[in-house]
Amino acid sequence: MPVIQWLQLPQEVLLLIFTYLSPAEKANVRATCTYLRNLVDHPSLWKNSTIVFKSIGIFNAKFWDTLQARKICSVEVSKVTLKQFKKMASSLPDITSVRMDSCLKGEILQGLRPLSNLKQLHLTDCSNVTDHDIFTEIVFFQHLTHLSLCKVTFSSVLPLTSIVLLQNLYSLSLHSKEGIVPERALQYILFRLPKLRELSLAIGNMNKWKLSLCFNVPDNFVSAVEEQPCIPRLQLQKLELMNSGCASLSTNAFDQLSTLKSVCLRHYKYLQHEDFIETILLKLPNLTELKIEWAEPFKPFMGPISSKLENLSVMGTKISDATLVWIAKSARQLKSLNLSFSHGYDDDIVKRFPLLFPHLQKLYLSNTRLTEEALIVLANLYSLRVLDVSNNLHLTPEAILAFRKITCNRVGLILERPMESVNYCCW
Repeated sequence: MPVIQWLQLPQEVLLLIFTYLSPAEKANVRATCTYLRNLVDHPSLWKNSTIVFKSIGIFNAKFWDTLQARKICSVEVSKVTLKQFKKMASSLPDITSVRMDSCLKGEILQGLRPLSNLKQLHLTDCSNVTDHDIFTEIVFFQHLTHLSLCKVTFSSVLPLTSIVLLQNLYSLSLHSKEGIVPERALQYILFRLPKLRELSLAIGNMNKWKLSLCFNVPDNFVSAVEEQPCIPRLQLQKLELMNSGCASLSTNAFDQLSTLKSVCLRHYKYLQHEDFIETILLKLPNLTELKIEWAEPFKPFMGPISSKLENLSVMGTKISDATLVWIAKSARQLKSLNLSFSHGYDDDIVKRFPLLFPHLQKLYLSNTRLTEEALIVLANLYSLRVLDVSNNLHLTPEAILAFRKITCNRVGLILERPMESVNYCCW
């Protein structure tokens, strides 16, 4: 048979090969010839990529044409002016996700108005903009499914209620600058967003009754927008509570949250008050994921709890050997366990993991004291596919190699903490 040069391969095959290249490698291939440049710019290679703009004003028309050809849909922006924002929006009409990773200033959100199909908007610092100005612009994006607002100051109840106009909202994050979210306004919008499934709140010192009020069917309420129908029950599947001094939730609130599958308590105080952890496990029958991160010591009472937990994260938190044994007895189907930055347990309990957690598929032990002997024992977790042992000074290259040989490389080892997975534009 005649020898086939690799450039004679079908384009579909070449595109599949290019999916395994890093952005820098794609840039090198792109620089070789016109044929490969056009292939590298094919939209299929960039559909999951986020382009990070440190500054927009330095790019020429050819640059924007290249991004337009790739049909870039997701961007992250740092320093930008209103004029530059308008330039980006007009040059990349296919954008559906925008993240502003810097302080939001002035009327800059007006530059996003041409993005009529915007679905995800994440603003990491709203401290210099009034809530009135923010929500006045946000309501233009009727297709929004994900909205995240951080460091926002709520001056009154009415601006927040305008969120109910975003009837396609699936995920909502409200992290206020002072840790205060108007509970009446939050209650109003939660029961008027029928598609909402994920909620993240930084609630500060909101007490149990104010927080519980957010998850109870509202009474008559005066809003700044046209009245939306009230749903009888919440359908939340994921709830994250941050920076809280709140102890627990009322029985009625737990009843409205019975559909939850994932709960995350981050930087949370008073976990032991009113047996909050146990109440969560008992009152939420559909719960499959629980995250207690950077919080008080994880010390649930050791009574029998029927749990469907598959994913547990106790990151940056003290946890004892006895608690890990209790978890193993209560969650026999646990598939993911995150103990990164945690302490309070010893090496001997890690050696028992193959018996305690036989179905474990992902184990995260970053920044923990893991010995070489314990690592070799973990090779007996036959379902294990991901093991994070990054930032562990006690493991030698020889121990890592021995683990790889025993597991026949079926386990993906994380030896260094990866940066946030963002694909940059290659130019």
